[in-house]
This record gives sequence, structure tokens and C-alpha cells, in this order.
Amino acid sequence: MRIGVVFHKNPFAPPTGIDLVRLRAIAGGLIRRGFSVDVIAPVHEAGLIDRFIPVKPLNVLGEGRRYDLIKTSYHFSIRLIDAYTGPVVSRIVRVVDHEAPQRDEPFREDLLSCQEMIRRRASVLVLNNRENEERWRRFYGPKPPVLFVPNGCPSEIPEPGLDPYGTQRPAALFLGSVAAARMARVLNEAAVLLRGRATIHLVGLNKSRMYGGDGSCRLSRLIVDHGETSHNRVWDYIHYAQAGIALATGPHPFDNDISKIFDYLRGGLPVVSEEGILQNHLIERTGFGRIFAYDNVEELVSGVLEILERPPIESKEQVMSFMAREHSWERRLEQYVALFQALGGGVSR
Repeated sequence: MRIGVVFHKNPFAPPTGIDLVRLRAIAGGLIRRGFSVDVIAPVHEAGLIDRFIPVKPLNVLGEGRRYDLIKTSYHFSIRLIDAYTGPVVSRIVRVVDHEAPQRDEPFREDLLSCQEMIRRRASVLVLNNRENEERWRRFYGPKPPVLFVPNGCPSEIPEPGLDPYGTQRPAALFLGSVAAARMARVLNEAAVLLRGRATIHLVGLNKSRMYGGDGSCRLSRLIVDHGETSHNRVWDYIHYAQAGIALATGPHPFDNDISKIFDYLRGGLPVVSEEGILQNHLIERTGFGRIFAYDNVEELVSGVLEILERPPIESKEQVMSFMAREHSWERRLEQYVALFQALGGGVSR
């Protein structure tokens, strides 16, 4: 089976965010299982990522039925496939409506337009969770059928390298994007309350202004901003931290699918997570962390301090093994393989 995975950004960029991590994990995993896969993106020249995943420019979509099936990766990917007429599997992260999430206001009309295109064009819609399926059915009706493929984590992770924190300890890690103004405020307030007892470290980007924030979204100087780093280096930050922090982007659970919890737990880092995050069931299942009330910074700080005082060391290896076994990208891939074979009828090399 020949599959084109359409991605609307530069796939050659280093895999620092979940979008590129997931792209490489899914495309690479399909190739390893015998599928013929190209990543199709707005690039000028063909090339390879990870030395074995082909990347092709968008014009290949106009070359007749070169692909048996197209998978789009995010909302905006659907706009790139006009020249293709075969089956389409579309994946989106969250279903936007005319009011929520509030942080999507700058892009709302574009996102709604993409959702309408997906409704008309997709053979199957892939979502991370049932909360967003409920929203899709409410706004768009029974079609297309939905498949759930959550985010995941690697089954194998690198051996620890150098400690990235130095003397700035204990370290509470916030991994990923600060994607809302409220998140920046909560981190700033927590940094003040933790001063002298723990330091908050950001590994990622502060994108809060992108989502309608203003100058008040600046991060406190008490927070150590490491910026983006390579995916392999991320595991050093996880390994040497004492606690991971997960914040909801807003008050609605459908908008709080927080992928960093998979990596925290896979790396054996206990998590202090905010109510309303859909992955909190993993913390409840493993007992490896604390859940604090929405927007309650004092409870967040108490959770971090409790983990510092009584780290759950005895269950660390068990949690890491559970995540590798039950929530790896390889497990997620099984769902795609079954879907693609049902839509296309087999595998061709």
C-alpha cells in the first residue's frame, strides 16, 4: 500500500515538538512494517528525514493515483490535497466551534473552514479522545467515522547524558509549549512561591502571545528558560528533574490533551498535573504524581513540594515499563495499520 502523509510545515526541522515527534514516529513505524510511505509537505526539493523517511513536494499529489491513501496531520493539512481524489484519513487535535477554545480566536475562521473541508472530504477522522468526538458529532453529524489514536511515547529512550540543571536544584520541569496566557501566569506565580525551595525550568517555547496574549505573558526571571532542544536531549531534562508540571490550556477538557504527560511518565518523572487534563487517568492509574485543582497555584506548589519530600522512587521502574508496554508509538501504530489495511486492502513494498 502506498501512503502519503501530508504535513503543512517543514518536516526537516529538528523534532522538538510533539507534531514532528509524532510525524516521524508514525511515518517511520509504517515504513518498518512494510508500507510504502512518503511525507508530503510544502518543500522545494525531495529528501529524507531520519535517513529513511522520504519527503516529497506537494506537486506529487497531482500525479494521478500515486498513493492509495492520504493521511493529513493537522487542521491546515487538508488544504494541501486539492489535487488528490482518493481516500483521505484526516487527524486533528481539537474540534473548534464559534466560541471555544477562546485561545483559538485569532485562527477561528480558518480552523472552522478546515473542519468543514474535512467533513466533506475525509473518509475517516482520527481524534485523540472521545471528548472531541462528542463535539464533532454535535456540530457535524455522524460522518465521517472516527478512530481514536492518542499520542504516545517511545518504547525505548536514550541512556542519561549530562545533567542540564547544574546547581539549579531541585528542578521542576515544564516541558513543551506555554500555549495560553493563563499558563504563563500560573507558572510565574508558582515560581514565586517555590523560590528558594525549587526552580521551574521551561524546555520549549512561550507561545502564549500567539494565542491572543499580550505583554503580561512574559515569563518570570525566576523561571529558567532553556528554549527548544533536540528530542534526545529532552530525556536528560526529564531524567534529572525532580517533578514534572502539566497545566491545562483552559477550562474545557476537550482542549486539554496534554502529550507531555506520556513523556514524563515514560522517563520516570512524577507529575503534578492540573484538573481537566485528559491524561490524568494515567497519573491515577500509576499513582505517580499529584492532581491539583484548576487554577489553584497553591495546590500546584504543594504538590511539587510533596514530591520533593517523598519521591515515589520505589515505583519508578514499574511506571516506566507500563508506559513503554501500553502507550508506546508502536501500540498506537497498530490502530493505523488496521485502518489502512481496511481502507486499502493490504501492504505493498
